[in-house]
Amino acid sequence: MLALLGALCGLLSGLLMAFFYAAIYLPARYIIGTDFDTFESLPVEWRVGLSLLACIVLALVFTLLPSRLHKVGVPYVVERLNYHNGNLPLWNGVVQFFTAAIGLIGGLSIGKEGPAVHLGATLGSYLAEKAKLPQYGVETLLACGVAGAISAIFQTPLAGVLFAFEVIFLEYRQRYVLPVLLSSVVATLVSHYLIGPLDIFSIGDLSLVVLSKDLFFACFALVVLIVLLSALFLHMQKALWRLSGLSIWVRFMSVAIATSLAAVYLPEALGSGYSSLTHLLSGDVILYSLFLLIVVKTALTAFTIGLGIPGGMIGPTFIIGGLAGVQVALIFDNDFADVALFALLGMAAMMAACFQAPLTALVAIIEMTHSSEAIIPALFVVVLACLLMRVFFHQESVFVERLSYIGMSSTISPFQRYLRHHTVKPVSEDIVLLPVRVPLEQVKNLASSMVDYIAFESDDEWHLVHRISVLDALQTLDLGPQLWLVLIDDIAVMDLSLALDSNVVPLIDEPSSLESMWHWFQKTDSVEVLVALSDSSFRRVSRHRLNQFLLKSD
Repeated sequence: MLALLGALCGLLSGLLMAFFYAAIYLPARYIIGTDFDTFESLPVEWRVGLSLLACIVLALVFTLLPSRLHKVGVPYVVERLNYHNGNLPLWNGVVQFFTAAIGLIGGLSIGKEGPAVHLGATLGSYLAEKAKLPQYGVETLLACGVAGAISAIFQTPLAGVLFAFEVIFLEYRQRYVLPVLLSSVVATLVSHYLIGPLDIFSIGDLSLVVLSKDLFFACFALVVLIVLLSALFLHMQKALWRLSGLSIWVRFMSVAIATSLAAVYLPEALGSGYSSLTHLLSGDVILYSLFLLIVVKTALTAFTIGLGIPGGMIGPTFIIGGLAGVQVALIFDNDFADVALFALLGMAAMMAACFQAPLTALVAIIEMTHSSEAIIPALFVVVLACLLMRVFFHQESVFVERLSYIGMSSTISPFQRYLRHHTVKPVSEDIVLLPVRVPLEQVKNLASSMVDYIAFESDDEWHLVHRISVLDALQTLDLGPQLWLVLIDDIAVMDLSLALDSNVVPLIDEPSSLESMWHWFQKTDSVEVLVALSDSSFRRVSRHRLNQFLLKSD
C-alpha cells in the first residue's frame, strides 16, 4: 500500500511542481520576455520596481496573516516532523506557494527549491492523514513528497531521494527507500512530460578529467574559497536571526533597499542566478569582477533569507558555488573545459558545506549535467569542504543551525524513533467483546477460549475483566441462585455488571504509533486501556505490556 501511495505522491508532486514552475515562469516570461532569471535584461527602473513591489506585497501579506501561518520552509518541515508527528498544516503550504512565487517574480535573491520541499512535504502529510496511516507511514509519505518535489524541480530523481534522507531526516532509513524511490521517479517523469527537459547547465564540452597534482591543488584552493563563502553565508544569517523581533515592514523594506542597490549596480545578483552561470559556461565575457558578483550574491542571499523572506537557499548556493568554481578556474588559467569542471566542483562543494549533504550534492551535479567525469575530484572537494566546515567553524547544516537557534532539535532520540516505528499491535492483547447480559451457554464456552480478557459496556462505560473471573462467577451457581442470574425469554443469562467487580477502562482510537501510546499513559497515569483499531476490532493495551516490549532484548 505504501508503494502505491508513494507513486500517487510522486504523481501529485510532479503536477504541483509543474504548477509552481508555471506560476513563477509565466508572469516573469510576460514581464521579461525571456527566462525568468534574466533580470539584467530589464531596464533599471523595472528591476528596482519589481523588487520594491515584491517586498511591499510580501510585507502586506504577512501583516494581514495570523502569525501561525508565517512559518514556512525546510526548517519548518523538520520542526513539524520532529515535534508534531509530521503533521503539516495545509494553509502554511498555500502561503509558501504564493509568497515564494511573489519573491521569485520580483527578482529577490532566493530559490524555488526550499519552497518546493515544503510543498512536497505538505502534500505527503496530507495524503497520509487522509489514508489514516500510522506514524511510520506518515514519515514515509512525507519523505516521498520531499523527494518528489526536489526530483520534479531539478529532474534529479536519485538526488531527490538522498536529499530527503540527508537533509530532512538526517539519516538513511532503509524501510522508506522503495516508496521514496518510486515517488521520485514518477515525479521526474511527470515534470519531464509537463515542463520538458530542464537542461539547466550545458556541460557538453567537459573533457576527460586527468588526475594530477595541479588539479588537486586547484581543488584545494576551491575548497578554501567555498568554505569561506559558506561561513559568510551561515554567520551572516545567524547574525540576522537576532533581528527577528523587528517588524515585518522594517525587515522586508531593508531587503527591498539592498535588492534595489544590487538591481542598479549588479543586476546579475538578482533572482536565483542561473543565467549568470549559464552565460559564463557559454564563454561569455563579463564586464566586472566575478569575485565581486560572488560576494554580493552570497551576502544578498543571506541577507534576504536571514530577514525572513519566504524563499529557498538551495538554488542560490548551488549557483554561488558554480561561480566560485569558475573564478578559481580563471585564476589558474584553465581552458574552457576545466572551467566547466570547476563550476561543477564548486556547486557540489557549496551545497555540501552549507547543508552537510555530501551525497546529495555529488549525485545532483551528475544528474543535472548528465556527466560522471567529475566524480573523483568532486568527492575530494565535497568531503574536504564538509570536514573544514565542521572542524574549523563548528557548523552544521544551515537548517540545523536555524532550529538550534530557536531552541529546537533537528533530530529525535533513538528511543522516540523506536516508538514511532511501531504501532500498538505488538503490545496489544485480544479480548472477547460481550454484551452486558450473556447467555450461560456462551459463558460456559469461555472455558475453551485462549483469550484472557473480556470487555463489555454498561451505563456508557467500558468494563474489563479477566476470563477466569467470569468462570469463577459461573461456579457460584453451585451454591444456589445468584443475583446476577436473569431470565430473558426463558433463557438464563448472566448480568456481568452484577456478577463481577470489573475495572472501568477508557476507550480510545488507535494511536498513530507507540510514541503516542506512551505519551497517553504518561499523561493519564492509567494502567490499561481499550483501543479501537482501524479494522473496527478492540484490543487491550496495558502499561505493563508496553514496558515489557520496550525492555525486551532482541
